[in-house]
Amino acid sequence: MKILGHRGYPEKYVENTIDSFKAAIDYGADGVELDVYMTLDEKIVVTHDSNLRRVFNVDLEVTKSFLKEIKEVAPVPELIEVFNVLPKEKLINVEIKDKEKGEKIVEYVIENKKHDIIFSSFEHEIILKCVEKYKDEKFGLLFDERHQNLSFEDIRELFENHNIYSAHLPIDLLYIDKEKFFSLVKYLKKIEKKIVFWTVNKIEEVEVIKDFADIIITNSVEKMVGYIKK
Repeated sequence: MKILGHRGYPEKYVENTIDSFKAAIDYGADGVELDVYMTLDEKIVVTHDSNLRRVFNVDLEVTKSFLKEIKEVAPVPELIEVFNVLPKEKLINVEIKDKEKGEKIVEYVIENKKHDIIFSSFEHEIILKCVEKYKDEKFGLLFDERHQNLSFEDIRELFENHNIYSAHLPIDLLYIDKEKFFSLVKYLKKIEKKIVFWTVNKIEEVEVIKDFADIIITNSVEKMVGYIKK
């Protein structure tokens, strides 16, 4: 079971910053999960929100701004900066937030990557389009409440008719619908898909999913590393 720091190590450092990513690795994570958008001048930047208000208290829309403007008001890294500071053996889960520029982002990452990369997105149409075009890359489908009405047949169609590498499931599903949770993970294991759980911050959650999880994404890097790698 691999451990990825969720946006780095947000319990101790500002999420999606260079310090946060470096800390996740320093504390023993196998890699990091991060979120990306494209700026107005087509640079790939790492931020969960399209607006910097929540994290940096700056009202700035990333996709409508130039990189220089963003850098002047907040320590938002370019994706290439993250590639340059993380050891090459570490895994990076690149979550595509920018629906409009999804394919351009994938193209950029493929051209510039130095690490093992998993692309993921809640925007399934981006993933389904790119997985057909870039057959040697790893693509995962992210799920949350916006996919709750998918039937089992819908899910079967997604995973059996496309070369999807991984399913990225919220650990919250365990609490919302335990029966659906176990039916889904058992099915995914049966068809040999990688299972990524987010955001796993409790030891008791690890105990429940340890037979199914290939990767966990966590805010609690030290705690998870200490428990899983003991």
